[in-house]
Amino acid sequence: MTQQIYDVAIIGAGPAGLAAASELVAREAKIVLLDEQARPGGQITRQPPKGFTVKNWLRGNLYKDLKKMLRDMEDHPGINWRFSVTVSGVGKTDEDLFEVWYQDEQGLHSLTARRMLVATGCYERPLVFPGATVPGVMGTGAIQTLLKSQQLLAGNRFVFTGAHPLQMIVAEQVLATGGKVEAVLFAQPFSRFTELFKHLSVPLTHWNVLLAAGRAFLRLKRAGVPVLFGRAVTRVEGQGVIDRIEVAPVSAQGEIIEGPHDYFEADRLGLCYGFQVSSELARQVGAESYWSGHRGGWLIHHDGFGQSSLPGLFVAGEVTGMAGADAGMAEGHIAGLGLLRSLDLLDERSSVRLVVPFRKQLRRHLRFARYLSDFSRLPPKLATSLRTDDSLLCRCENIKCSDLKTILRGNPRLGRSGSIKLQSRIGMGLCQGRLCYANFADLVSDQTGKSPEDIGPFQAQWPAKPLLISDIIKK
Repeated sequence: MTQQIYDVAIIGAGPAGLAAASELVAREAKIVLLDEQARPGGQITRQPPKGFTVKNWLRGNLYKDLKKMLRDMEDHPGINWRFSVTVSGVGKTDEDLFEVWYQDEQGLHSLTARRMLVATGCYERPLVFPGATVPGVMGTGAIQTLLKSQQLLAGNRFVFTGAHPLQMIVAEQVLATGGKVEAVLFAQPFSRFTELFKHLSVPLTHWNVLLAAGRAFLRLKRAGVPVLFGRAVTRVEGQGVIDRIEVAPVSAQGEIIEGPHDYFEADRLGLCYGFQVSSELARQVGAESYWSGHRGGWLIHHDGFGQSSLPGLFVAGEVTGMAGADAGMAEGHIAGLGLLRSLDLLDERSSVRLVVPFRKQLRRHLRFARYLSDFSRLPPKLATSLRTDDSLLCRCENIKCSDLKTILRGNPRLGRSGSIKLQSRIGMGLCQGRLCYANFADLVSDQTGKSPEDIGPFQAQWPAKPLLISDIIKK
């Protein structure tokens, strides 16, 4: 039987992917949408399983537009859904079609499409410090995921540390669900927050976001939770569980200030040091990328309609730079119109007219994203100050910071990340460098003076995520 060829394959059913899908199905394009989750909406919504309801799920005005899109799109008959799948690779066929390989519980499959949209979102950026791998240390986003989808607390007593205001929102959600929050720690000075209000257009255009953060801050303070600036976790003590958490004051540059340290007792530590974009699939198929440390790592080049350097491959959402769900939806609409134009399902004049309001929205959201990025950026010397030689740099391959330093000193001509990877095995594990690349690049820069642009990314290759060998053999 001849395999169906779709007009567009969309990878990622978050805000950007759904917005693009809404444009495509409105003009009867044949699309398939793939996502790792069991329901659409992405990490920001984390819908509960069908048949379950969660009290106060996505409460407040922040999620109003996204919830409406979910209602409109989830059961749309024009979308071919592939839920609970892992996309392992993408490529081009001899017929100049895009081929997508994905795995589900039945095994490994492939599909083809004339065009492809990568809207794969982001993941949390960890930092390296003594005790960072003690069970109970986890991403703040992971803590929030359990709260959103099932109203489950990951633990009983929490400390949050990082530089992103998400940790304050999640801490307040933990309190509301019955957990105890011992402290919320920001590495940057409080002056970063006040600088945001020097630009009046930002509070006015995104008052709802700032109001949500302000409410969370006040609720934490009323509950007696310390919200401290210029503080960072320097060590987690414990074997198998967290015993106590060591906290030190840090300068605006991120250097540890000498003096007495504080200690907190908790069974969960949430890390919130920002995010890295999931650009691996776009880079795997050949899209050009560039480095932006404060916007999420290796971002994908694209034109005004979301098309990458590879004709027919479009991108939207966080893979173009961390900017949030609202910006992702605007980019999704723009990419959807670009895809329609590329497929000759929309004429150029109409596409130029229809894209105007979405570009206006995007400019407004990107302006706010820049200020949020400025607030959330890591103090420049923080990562260097926190890690020690014994700190675990690559969890998958059990490689310490001292191991990489030894390799770099013994091989001064190693210039690219790929050659360093071959010598050290960093990035060869199950995560394929997702968890370790940012810290790896920072340490290489410290030791050699080479920037991420100098060493380049780890090669994005198939499979992008782990597969069962038995499924590969069967295919």
